[in-house]
Amino acid sequence: MEIHTLCDEIQLQPEIKSRVIEFANGFDLSSVDKQLKLFRNYERMSEALSELQTILGEDTDNIKILASMLKASADVYEVYKDNGISDEIYFNTMKCYTRFIDETYRIIGKLYFDRYWWTTRQAGCHLFRIGELEFEIKHIDSDIVIGIHIPSDVDFSPSAIDDSLATARHFFSNHYPELSNAEYRCHSWLLDRQLKVMLNENSNILSFQNRFEIFDEGEVGTDFIEWLYNTKSTDYAALPENTSLQRNMKKHILFGGIIRNAYGRLKL
Repeated sequence: MEIHTLCDEIQLQPEIKSRVIEFANGFDLSSVDKQLKLFRNYERMSEALSELQTILGEDTDNIKILASMLKASADVYEVYKDNGISDEIYFNTMKCYTRFIDETYRIIGKLYFDRYWWTTRQAGCHLFRIGELEFEIKHIDSDIVIGIHIPSDVDFSPSAIDDSLATARHFFSNHYPELSNAEYRCHSWLLDRQLKVMLNENSNILSFQNRFEIFDEGEVGTDFIEWLYNTKSTDYAALPENTSLQRNMKKHILFGGIIRNAYGRLKL
């Protein structure tokens, strides 16, 4: 697949697309083919990314690395086809680029790609958008588990999550049969048990949380600020209070409370 085709299919922002195509037309992307293909090796993704950044050099708005990621993602289309994975899952997975740029725009008011440290997973064929959720084939020490990630545009209703999980199990059974019995895990602030006193018992978030057995309370984090309030500001007193969770979370942190990124395994 060509980069411009992928850009069109995922509806990449026109301003960003034109800059990506301009760079791709003026740069020999085959010179970084080794690094882009190394994304497909889970243990060497970070190494490949570091090498790629060194080769690309100064990179205004990360357009060079975005173009490189899109090239790797376009090339991996053949892996999808070889594995019999549908175009629907392929394009839904690759729409992460458009979504990430939109998310950053909402926070800083600028079209900017800042998630290159994450998209090695999509470009390396390790992470798939299946329905509402994303599922990552994760290597943890000597084990392989399926990590569950929650995109910002998720329909969090229980029925939509049910469908996503059921479709994912079918997907891995068909395309990665060696993972048919793999454990499904989630690492997120949405699994912090303290949310139970901040939300109505019928909350979609609590419905999701209750699907998991928490096996590690996790580390203290502040990344929830970005997702819940659409800001990276540390001026907690100025955080918006548009929802009950925003109000209760703001009160919690203003009184010195913390939120942890807990680890959970999906209950059978």
